[in-house]
Amino acid sequence: MIITQKNVKNLLVSRAMFVSKISKLYLVIFIFLMPYLLLSQQKSPRGFKNLNPYKEFVAKSSRAFNPYNTTAKLRYSLSRKNTDSLVLPKSYSQSKLVFSDNFDSFNSNVWGVGQPWGVYHPSFPHQYYGDSEVYVKNGKLFLLNQSRKKTFNENSKDSITIPYGTGLINTFKSNSFQYGFFAIRCKNPQGAATWPAFWLTGRYHWPPEIDIFEMYGKKDGSTVHKQMITLHLGETENKSKRQFERGFKLPANTDTSFHIYSCDWNDKRIRFYTDGVYVKSFRLTPWMKQYFQEPMYLIVNNALDHRYLNYLPKGKFSQEFVVDWIKVYQNPKQILIPSSKE
Repeated sequence: MIITQKNVKNLLVSRAMFVSKISKLYLVIFIFLMPYLLLSQQKSPRGFKNLNPYKEFVAKSSRAFNPYNTTAKLRYSLSRKNTDSLVLPKSYSQSKLVFSDNFDSFNSNVWGVGQPWGVYHPSFPHQYYGDSEVYVKNGKLFLLNQSRKKTFNENSKDSITIPYGTGLINTFKSNSFQYGFFAIRCKNPQGAATWPAFWLTGRYHWPPEIDIFEMYGKKDGSTVHKQMITLHLGETENKSKRQFERGFKLPANTDTSFHIYSCDWNDKRIRFYTDGVYVKSFRLTPWMKQYFQEPMYLIVNNALDHRYLNYLPKGKFSQEFVVDWIKVYQNPKQILIPSSKE
């Protein structure tokens, strides 16, 4: 074959096209296999080390499309779960149990019923926080939401009758925490409009707020298996972000079986775990840190979502949120703040 300039040019073009096709093929294979390759490297729930193979980030919008929702669901599905006992991350191997309640009885020295600022929210006058909606039985805490009318400020111009009672308890008068590992084992309520939650909020200001989980029953209770995780922030100068929110679906048994929801809050990031499986993480930027460095207290409640009240039964009803235990662990440099010391 006589080598000419034309032959050389054709050869180079053919080789370039071949390399291009091979590169595209490898790229497609890599994109398809990457999540599975990364997930295959994760360790058992007893270690949590390297369980997040993806770069952690804070999205520009709390409502933006977030591929990590799918990743969290996949990670949870493929990981070994523990719904019976708490498994601590390795970073808490030297930690101390600073707060624990197994609810053998209701300790009114630890828990207050209702919010510290009142028994109902003026902006949401469909529900109040009642004593009858909180009780302990057989080693479990029961928080109800139910139809039980009650009148407040009777015989005054501010009199108001509220149709629904809901259970809410908090540790404002006993303990606040600056960082730690917070966990609850619980079973969701069944039915429409349910809104159970386990969260932390600022002792001196709002925000901050860390919603370790919120579940929404909506129209018929079937959506209560989607765990919502939220960080509430404020506004600073030109920063207008108020919250970061993520959610993913759990097995459709959170209202018939107990699950464990937990959170690691430290000065660098906030990580979330479900049944011992790492599912979410938010890195605290310098702007975010100003909100998440003050003490917060615990709240557990079984609210009713005002958007779905029309789907509630017309007569009497009662929906139970059942809590087995609540625990808080802290490392040596993290701080427990008993209210009596203030």
